[in-house]
Amino acid sequence: MPSIACETDLRLLLLGRHADELSRLQQWLSCDDTSHSWQLTCCSTPRPDHIQCDIIVVHLLSNDADILYEWRDFLAKKPVLVIAPESLRPRLPANCHWLPATQLQANSLIEACQAMQQEIDHYTVEPLQRDAFFAQLRRWLSQSPNGLYIKLLQCRWLATQEAEQMPWAIRHRIQQEFEQSTLSRSPKNTLVGRILDDQLVVVSDDYYALQADWYPTRHENQGNAWMVYGSAVLQIREFTALSSVLHEGVQQIARERLVQEAQFDWQHQENSLSLYEGLHLALQRDEFFLEFQPQFDGRTGAWVGAEALLRWRHPTLGVIPPTVFIREAENAGLIQALGHWALRETIIAWKHIQQRVNSPIRMAVNVAFPEVADPYYANQVLSLLQQLDMPTHFLELELTETAMMRDASVSLLNLRTLQAEGIHIALDDFGTGFSSLSHLSDLPITGIKLDRAFVTPMAEKGPQAHIVSTMLDLAKRLRLETTAEGVEDRQCLELVQTLGCDRIQGYIYSQPLGLEALLEQAEAGFSAQDFSQRSLF
Repeated sequence: MPSIACETDLRLLLLGRHADELSRLQQWLSCDDTSHSWQLTCCSTPRPDHIQCDIIVVHLLSNDADILYEWRDFLAKKPVLVIAPESLRPRLPANCHWLPATQLQANSLIEACQAMQQEIDHYTVEPLQRDAFFAQLRRWLSQSPNGLYIKLLQCRWLATQEAEQMPWAIRHRIQQEFEQSTLSRSPKNTLVGRILDDQLVVVSDDYYALQADWYPTRHENQGNAWMVYGSAVLQIREFTALSSVLHEGVQQIARERLVQEAQFDWQHQENSLSLYEGLHLALQRDEFFLEFQPQFDGRTGAWVGAEALLRWRHPTLGVIPPTVFIREAENAGLIQALGHWALRETIIAWKHIQQRVNSPIRMAVNVAFPEVADPYYANQVLSLLQQLDMPTHFLELELTETAMMRDASVSLLNLRTLQAEGIHIALDDFGTGFSSLSHLSDLPITGIKLDRAFVTPMAEKGPQAHIVSTMLDLAKRLRLETTAEGVEDRQCLELVQTLGCDRIQGYIYSQPLGLEALLEQAEAGFSAQDFSQRSLF
């Protein structure tokens, strides 16, 4: 964020299309005791370039996405706070701060503006943003024949009841504390970059320097505690391996986070449940929920599908990704009940989509091995589709090669039955199995999903591009539909389109969204844009 000298009162520009909403914001800010240091200006004209300001506050409704494009150059020059519904969040500029429209109140607006003012008043060096970090890392790797070492750090806010009343500003201050503490403590000659909102990547050519106990593990400032989780020190030799290295680091952090946080009672409850025990009650308590990441036609860009992604909103540990709890669910004998719930909710979501936007969307659901190994699985799926009146060709089941091959006699029979009824079967994470090529023609599948390790980041030329090209060519010869997941920037998008990938999924179009946000975004229209910051969990 640019540095601004604050010798005079800070100038706030309230920007938007709806004058009545801007007047309400102006009234809230004018009534605040600290607003004597703010000069407020409202503007609802299409050309705000002539107005001098230090901070821009933009108010958007769900149908105001075009404003972001019209004012993109102006918004790139100043610190920006955007008040917008969740459906517009994927379209927000990478340099802006977001205040959800559902949280907009006088106190939350004032806290957000005060936090931005504090950031300007106390501007310090920040970690490199994503593009700058990638460019610098490329240079470092080109000059390091023996490779480099990477450590991922993730900050977790330990919320108190008081802090929950003003979450945005406190999270912002905590992130600043985390970043500045990391920068000040990091070993000499390191590269520090911000990939996600709450995650930093530290790079060095000295393994032992990164391995040492240097980064902050816990901090408390005026009652707002936060903790830092770190991955092991990981080696990287080529830039094309960055995606797989970061993926491994993310998984390590997720495991450490659950192990560590299970030992604490974050909400000061006397009896906290372990992860394993909590699974038994999670379904009863409606703690599971789905998010949907849309998929798009590789040729036209039209919205053609969505993958249902399971999440667990744990009462004390927060939102837990499926990569962490699925194995525990299998061990607890709950995976079949959980899978049935996810399938039912996905079908219900499909019906809502048809009612709202009337688009022929195919819904993809992930399936675990114990589900497809059940002799009655195919009948259960077909019965549920008939019960909820969803045509079979609108459903896609995603399975890994391991899930298909661990008990071929039962699982393959189920899959052949479902495929014969018109259900799409996709081989997930294609290219990571040991025998995918040898068994590909024998599997009852209709498509493959390229693992994100092959897609992001992907150079225009080189071994990675050749591998992807070969995979897509093989799929075409076998008449299999192809989906590239993890597409995050325009270069990657254009490359997979050139190579002929049928469907595209990734942050270039949209992050995973709740159903209502997905519907709002569909009504407003999707558009490709470069990856911006997002939360790790």
